[in-house]
Amino acid sequence: MKTLITLIASAVFTLVSYTLSAANLPDPLKFAKVETIVDHYIDATINGETELLDYLFTDDFSQSTPNNKNKELLSKNQVMKHLKSLKNVRHACDTNVEFVEKNEDCSIVKVTKYFSNFKRVDYVTMCNTEDGWKINKVLVAYPEN
Repeated sequence: MKTLITLIASAVFTLVSYTLSAANLPDPLKFAKVETIVDHYIDATINGETELLDYLFTDDFSQSTPNNKNKELLSKNQVMKHLKSLKNVRHACDTNVEFVEKNEDCSIVKVTKYFSNFKRVDYVTMCNTEDGWKINKVLVAYPEN
């Protein structure tokens, strides 16, 4: 009888452990407003705050940078790997955020980053998905001062 109780308890414990480990953690940004997503994007790219990075981008996210008539295209994995490598690294720059388009389904935001010797502009396209606002494309430009 003692062996049977131990066996049942072990089976229940194993089942509960497996269920809890397999459960998806909730998306902390699922109900965030578009402005919050922009703030987290800036925090990740400028301030090295990567804790919520996994929740910012769509699966088909891409980042492109026109470069002398060539276009460098980066995937979600490449961008996330780069940003995670810069965890806790703060860049000395000022930022300006301007909504180019904002509606309930999609928004385009112009994020200008002013560094000491150059300016970078990120055109960030976001869509309101079933998982909340997600960034699906970033076009990077380096305009002349």
